[in-house]
Amino acid sequence: MESYEEVKRRVKENILRDPNLVGAHFILGLFSLKTDDRDSAFEEYKILKDLDPEKANELFNMIYK
Repeated sequence: MESYEEVKRRVKENILRDPNLVGAHFILGLFSLKTDDRDSAFEEYKILKDLDPEKANELFNMIYK
């Protein structure tokens, strides 16, 4: 089974290959929230605003709940 850090690394690699991957940005935002890194989660929110406003709002609501 892959570690949390390994999965996070793979998600970041996918984003480097295709910066428009909505799901990858959303997952990275969730990973950031899980580690109490709201600043990084908010950065993913800002990216998602242009890619998928609905997913961006979902992440935003999780950041500020």
